[in-house]
Amino acid sequence: MKTHLRTTDPDELLPAYARLYPGATLRPLSGTAFRCDFGATSAGPVSFVAGDWDLGGRVETAALGDRYALVFGGEGSGDGEVEIRSQRLLIAPGTRAVLFVPGRPANITMPVGSKGRTFTIERSALEAHFAMLTGHASRGPIAFDPALDLTTGGGATLHGIVRLLREEIERPADSPFVRPRLFDVLLTALVTIPRHEGLRLLELPPPRVAPAVVRRAEEYIAAHAGEAIRLSDIVAAAGAPARSLQAAFRAARGMTPMEFLKMRRLEQAHHMLLAPRPETTVSGVAAVMGFRNAGRFSVEYRKRFQESPSETLTRGRVAGAR
Repeated sequence: MKTHLRTTDPDELLPAYARLYPGATLRPLSGTAFRCDFGATSAGPVSFVAGDWDLGGRVETAALGDRYALVFGGEGSGDGEVEIRSQRLLIAPGTRAVLFVPGRPANITMPVGSKGRTFTIERSALEAHFAMLTGHASRGPIAFDPALDLTTGGGATLHGIVRLLREEIERPADSPFVRPRLFDVLLTALVTIPRHEGLRLLELPPPRVAPAVVRRAEEYIAAHAGEAIRLSDIVAAAGAPARSLQAAFRAARGMTPMEFLKMRRLEQAHHMLLAPRPETTVSGVAAVMGFRNAGRFSVEYRKRFQESPSETLTRGRVAGAR
């Protein structure tokens, strides 16, 4: 779902803004007029908001609603300022971002000519992912440290994942597999990179699980490899926390459940290329089976089957002609 609005009236923009920041108020900077170019794109539990504040502005929220929000600056933007519980933080393009937590008040001041970029995610989705990884439900919102340095390894990685997912959401989906996988990568990055008290649960050794857990996971993957399943689906079918399942899977199979799923999808791609339809192409099969990059698909395919996908497709066409 996409929304776009360019306006000089804060009251006209407010309904669209309040969907992501319930109870928010919008104000021009003192002594200036108001003008904002606002765009929002939503898919599943996530939304991306782009606000170009030509004349600056101020956003005030008594308490963020049921979404976490990562706020950063767009390229060419000036530094913004965030106030959370009397703590003042900077939003600087490419270097500093702020992570908002549900239920906490926050005020954002955007200077003239600034470009605010916000990624939000439903509270229920992020906290369910945390519980899936750890086997422990969070007690209330995850209390993230709001300051995020985008120049460090982890912060830069998170920023890159957010931008990649935004690009994927803003264009037509080539494959039903890619977007769910990116959602999982992003959720994992969010609960493992920013500082919060729950990180200690991720640092503990995962509890051991019975071999039957691995078997259930394998059976589920085999039955659903042709569908857009996520790690959370495999975890639910196996009946164990994600970290325990991954450790058991590595011990038993030398790979993670998602790597096992990739192998299954490579096998399905192999069958599609061996029995091609007239319209079958290597890039089309790669996209359908969830490989975003056709070149990477070819590398993985050759490693698995000792020939290129195009060679398999040629063999398939020759066999079909006979």
